[in-house]
Amino acid sequence: MTPYVSRTHSYRPHLTPTPERLRGKVALITGGARGIGRAIALRFAEEGSEVAVVDQDVSPVESGVAAYHADVADRQQVERAVGDILRRFGQIDILVNNAGMIVFGSLMECRQEDWDRMLAVDLTGAFHFTQIVGRAMLERNRGGRMIHVGSTASLFPAPQQAAYSIAKAGLRMLSRQAALEFADRGITSNLLCPMGAVTDINRDLLSDTSVMQTLESAIPAGRMATVEEIAALAAFLASDEAAFITGAELVHDGGVSISGLWWR
Repeated sequence: MTPYVSRTHSYRPHLTPTPERLRGKVALITGGARGIGRAIALRFAEEGSEVAVVDQDVSPVESGVAAYHADVADRQQVERAVGDILRRFGQIDILVNNAGMIVFGSLMECRQEDWDRMLAVDLTGAFHFTQIVGRAMLERNRGGRMIHVGSTASLFPAPQQAAYSIAKAGLRMLSRQAALEFADRGITSNLLCPMGAVTDINRDLLSDTSVMQTLESAIPAGRMATVEEIAALAAFLASDEAAFITGAELVHDGGVSISGLWWR
């Protein structure tokens, strides 16, 4: 993956993994073959966790990371993948609901088939994993971490993202509901809300200097996030340091949500 370099901002954060912080933990990351999910998988592995990713295309998965093929919208495929992971590792301590998709369009332009597929992947898929993995965590009775990768679209309607925003808003409530129901069993559930980052999916579009400059000019921090920054926050939420944080919504957007500029 080509590193993202801002065209308008020279600041580079130092993101040093904390060795051994996740030692002894097993993490399941959906949509973990590319983009944000891949960055999270690599960060967790660097911090000592055993990592299993579930994706429809597992070909790009790094060596040393266990890969399982499944369509997250298909309950039977999810049950099979989770069962295989439990048989291999004996436990799942961390669940990252990252798998998602988007078809751009306004509410009036949204096609039925696009609506159905986005809700199936972005929301129902997360429900499947939360319920199935949650049951395994409860039975083991050793606590756990659930991290749901939402979006600033979980909190605010976004232009040309009608169905996506609605699905991600549903994910927000799924996270809150899980937090409430699991809190007394030591299982936390939190929502990560990035505005986005440069990934393989959007790299070609954002290679256009005018597009990138327009986007970065609307971000108070003056630059896009990196997938590594999002992964670092996920690693914190997965750690014991975050044991008393649950039901939270951590916005990761460089100040966009407080600027009033995103819609324009």
